[in-house]
Amino acid sequence: MTPIFDPEFSESSYGFRPGRSAHGALKQVRSDLKAGYRIAVDLDLAKFFDNVDHDILMARVARKVSDKRLLALIGRYLRAGVMMGSTLQPSELGTPQGGPLSPLLANILLDDLDRTLEGRGHRFARYADDLMVLVKSERAGQRVKASLTAYLGRQLKLPVNEKKSQVAKIEQCVFLGFTFRKNKLRWSDAAFADFKHRLRELTGRSWGVSMQHRFEKLGQYLRGWMGYLASRSITDRFPDWMNGYADVCACATGNSGVCVARRSATFWRWGSTGGRRS
Repeated sequence: MTPIFDPEFSESSYGFRPGRSAHGALKQVRSDLKAGYRIAVDLDLAKFFDNVDHDILMARVARKVSDKRLLALIGRYLRAGVMMGSTLQPSELGTPQGGPLSPLLANILLDDLDRTLEGRGHRFARYADDLMVLVKSERAGQRVKASLTAYLGRQLKLPVNEKKSQVAKIEQCVFLGFTFRKNKLRWSDAAFADFKHRLRELTGRSWGVSMQHRFEKLGQYLRGWMGYLASRSITDRFPDWMNGYADVCACATGNSGVCVARRSATFWRWGSTGGRRS
């Protein structure tokens, strides 16, 4: 179904699409910031994947899919239900989280929202259900927030989490794990806290595995983290406390021939201090 729907999706939609990524969404936001759009309308869709209305979604799928057998199959996929203990509970709302079709169905449903935003001339970036709209004043932001909340509830039957939604200066917002400082990206406090917590888990003495296995798992984690949160195209420096452990990171990611045994003591010390120098 991707070749049928994806070519006509909005250029401001970046989630789960061929050749697109979260980095693209972040770069678009930075471009809009440079153009003077520094007030963000940060909308949080309450439990989005749990609240998708099947009828509304299927009506949008049927706009381009005429095969009744395929439509029936998608309907069965949506209504397959979830296991609660030993009991199968029917699904009256939502899409199966983690299912291979759910990301595409989410984009199909939210494409109407994208077209509405484009029709109104708004600057925005969306990654799946993470949406940020940029305007030039707080007054305009409040109008946009109220209008979009009403639209989502009326047209798509998607509730907005008012407690987590806001209109604020871009410096006060987090988008896809990043904050914005003077047109530059920085890891959010929450994302960086998660990173350090995971490092403590991987380097902690209480994890009874071999050092070789520890390095393999640490390398996998660091490669993923650096590929997303530490991209040089986005951030321009590592935190100061990581400088002393550059050789350790290189060893873990396979970029150095440093002996595992020689670095084991450093890892124990690093894990116990949470990244602080001892």
